[in-house]
Amino acid sequence: MMGKQLVIFDMDGTLIDSMPYWEKVGRTYLNHLGCQVPDDFEKTIEAMTLQESAAYMKNLFGLSESIEEILKGSMETIAMAYAFEIPPKPGMKQRVKMEKDAGNTLVILSNSEISCIHAAMKRTGMKRFFDAIYATDELGMRKDGPEIFEFVAKKHGFTMDNTHVYDDACHAIEAAKQAGCYVTAVYDATMKESWEHICQIADDTITFDGM
Repeated sequence: MMGKQLVIFDMDGTLIDSMPYWEKVGRTYLNHLGCQVPDDFEKTIEAMTLQESAAYMKNLFGLSESIEEILKGSMETIAMAYAFEIPPKPGMKQRVKMEKDAGNTLVILSNSEISCIHAAMKRTGMKRFFDAIYATDELGMRKDGPEIFEFVAKKHGFTMDNTHVYDDACHAIEAAKQAGCYVTAVYDATMKESWEHICQIADDTITFDGM
C-alpha cells in the first residue's frame, strides 16, 4: 500500500483486552448482588442470548429484578469496566501512534456502544489519535459484509486499496478482505479456533506472548 491510508481499528479484542470482561459480566453483576455464583456458570450460559441469560439468572437466584433490569444492570457493569478497568492489548497503543505518526487517517469501527468506546479510548490515552469513532449500531450496519468498510472509506475520501483494517474477529476480517482492504489480524483468545483460517486470509498478523 502506497501513500496516505485510512486505518480502521476495531476496539474489542483488538485495541483493548475486553473479551474476558464480557465473559465474566454476568458473574460480576451477580457478585454485586451478593449471589454465590457456581463455578460452571459461564459454561452454562455461553450459548444463550443476553435475554436468555438474564432470564436464567433471575430464575437461578430468585432475583426480584425484572429481566430488563438485569440486562440494564449487566450493561452498567460492563460500562464501568470500559471506563475504569479494561487494559489495552500489549503494544497496540504504540501501533496506533505509529499509524498516526505516518500521517494516516485513523478511525475506530466497533460493535460496542458509543459511550463505552469513548470512555475506554479516553482512559487509555488513545482517543486523541483518532479522527472519527463509529459504532455499528449507530451506522445501522454490521461488520459481516463489505458494505460497512466501503461506507467508512468513502466517507473519508479513500478507496479500498488505500484502506487498512485491524481486527480480531474472523467474520470482520473476511468482510474487510472481501471489500478489498489490507487486513492485519490481531490475535484474541476468543478466535483461537479460527486463528489458522484467519492467518490464511489476512495480509498480516499481530500475536502476543503466551498465545
